[in-house]
Amino acid sequence: MKRILVPVDFSVESLITLKKALDFLGDEQIHVVLLYGEHLPDSITELLFYSPGERLKKLIPPAFHEALTILRNRYEKQLNSLKIELFHGTSLNAMKNFVAGYNIDQVFIPAEYTLKPLKGGFNPLGIIRRLETPVLKMEWTKMNVYVDPHNLTHLFN
Repeated sequence: MKRILVPVDFSVESLITLKKALDFLGDEQIHVVLLYGEHLPDSITELLFYSPGERLKKLIPPAFHEALTILRNRYEKQLNSLKIELFHGTSLNAMKNFVAGYNIDQVFIPAEYTLKPLKGGFNPLGIIRRLETPVLKMEWTKMNVYVDPHNLTHLFN
């Protein structure tokens, strides 16, 4: 069973990399970790009450959640599990530890699309590209059209 990592920015478009990876891997059973890079808060008070689960609830927009549901349904035979994890490290060693901790076999990144993190977030692609774990670039064209949050199924056909 293969374990893959896909960085996201919580935009629906960033999930196209996941779709392309699932198509690339065929019928293989897969565990997916979606990674979002975020700096930890500076305030001691904020750190005391920090909860990754609560933070994810605040970060994930409804359209992203809906798009994930569409992907889960479409690839239900292939997807064994799908987790969204926050990555707070800023070094290659931190990323290596993250990848080792989740037993990641392959990392899939977009070839052309640039992740656009939300406030407090960062783009982890610079660190990911330096990993020893196989990193595959998925080719897809950025859409220049409006993404209708009420009809996302056309994105994943």
